[in-house]
Amino acid sequence: MNSATTGRGNCPLLIVQVDVPQEENTGDYYYRAYAPGVGMARCESVYTLNLTNVHRMKHKLMELADVLILNNICDADILPIVKERKKQGKLTVYELADDLADMPASNPRKEFYNQAKNLLLVRRFANYCDAVQFSSHELRRKYGYLNKVSVVFPNNILAMPSRREDEFPEPLVVGWGGSFGHFEDMKRVSAPLMDWVLSRSDVRLHLMCAAPIRELFERLPEERVKWFAPGSLEDYYRFVSSLHIGIAPLEDTPFNRSRSDVKFLEYAAHGVVPILQATGPYVLSVKDGETGFLYRSLEELISILDKLAGEPSMRIEAARGAREYVQSERDQLRRGGDRVEFYRELLSGAVGNHAQRVFEECCKLAGAQMCGRNLFLGSTRFELLLINGLMLLGKGPACWEMFREAMAMEPTSYMPCLFGAGVSDDPVGFLEKAVRNNPRSIVSWLSLAWEWGRKSDSGRAMQCFKTAADLFPEYEQPYIECANYLNGIGMTAEAMSLLKVAVSVIPEAIKSIRPS
Repeated sequence: MNSATTGRGNCPLLIVQVDVPQEENTGDYYYRAYAPGVGMARCESVYTLNLTNVHRMKHKLMELADVLILNNICDADILPIVKERKKQGKLTVYELADDLADMPASNPRKEFYNQAKNLLLVRRFANYCDAVQFSSHELRRKYGYLNKVSVVFPNNILAMPSRREDEFPEPLVVGWGGSFGHFEDMKRVSAPLMDWVLSRSDVRLHLMCAAPIRELFERLPEERVKWFAPGSLEDYYRFVSSLHIGIAPLEDTPFNRSRSDVKFLEYAAHGVVPILQATGPYVLSVKDGETGFLYRSLEELISILDKLAGEPSMRIEAARGAREYVQSERDQLRRGGDRVEFYRELLSGAVGNHAQRVFEECCKLAGAQMCGRNLFLGSTRFELLLINGLMLLGKGPACWEMFREAMAMEPTSYMPCLFGAGVSDDPVGFLEKAVRNNPRSIVSWLSLAWEWGRKSDSGRAMQCFKTAADLFPEYEQPYIECANYLNGIGMTAEAMSLLKVAVSVIPEAIKSIRPS
């Protein structure tokens, strides 16, 4: 499908996708935001915008969007915006792209999402939005109960690389590339894989990975292994193009079972024979022996490698079958209409005629990168100051200088005031500026409440807690934090009453994560 004609027909749509702050040249951002945006923008009268949750235009664009997609967002300040959008009949869809409750220890985001209040907020968003979309069937199986309307939109390939000539290469290049999050996966296969490479003079191993994973293969002599430093997605694609066989170890863990099958897609699109562990996403995607090979033990992995090394025709046939599957079933430019059709069917309110105007205005913004009717609003110095400042919190005075510069650049933005208040010499003053700039910022009001509490001004503290609660009465955190404050000043009975209110506003569907 390459156009969407159901629901509200072909009336212009402004679709805004908001992601958590992250490196914008990584695979996660590319497959879950950029590529779908480009694919949807190929549909008639559809305009798409991609930005992160620290972009200076985020509030305005979230309010204007006909369709708003929130990807793994965990920001209470967006709750009032979603509430207002509901009143206007605008569509808000939450995207759960990872199993945030079961992240491995090596994932740098684990500490944030491992907090009960953040997990509860993620589930609240998934439950409160008009629909939830997932990147894998396992995620839907596990979390589909959070919303009565759900759908799976798997990752797809946006641009197919040129077809490789059928080869009978020597040496045969086997390889793997990926993030440090796969350390345990690679650790398990390292010893038998090294032994196999050393047993064959016609094989070389290529790796694109961080140093700790590279060190797992230090037993291989230099002439038998080639290491590629981690880089951009384009760098990774060039690396994949150097392979003849690609492996994908994936231990059977809850997080891994919920991953997408993008490693298979990348190998297949580049004419590389995929050998994949028979886990989670790969079991559903791969026709074993036709579009790739699945292994269930290390012995089976080595057996498949041996067979493919000795039978070039089998490699060629499998690589061809895998590529044909991706071309016919997983082409993002063909699948973009699936999302647009889903969104059009769910829209309940009147769609405005501002999509093209807003898009054209955003094209003039610094950092804007256009691809047809898709616009990627990349990070400018302002956004980078916020991101880097947050990363440096608690590590010295440099972060304050970053927030102060960001305030000077965007004096009407609440974000640098909120983020920098705690490292400034006047927390109350900067938080008061934050709530002036954004009176609907629940997080700013809660932070201000605690600052007044530290100054022993319980009257002002309580008023700030109340304001935060009034902005979204269905959100439990203002009641919990106010209860914690009251308990700290000896008002135990009042604190217990507020905790009962907090529990009462949590929907039954998300109570499996209790407030702390």
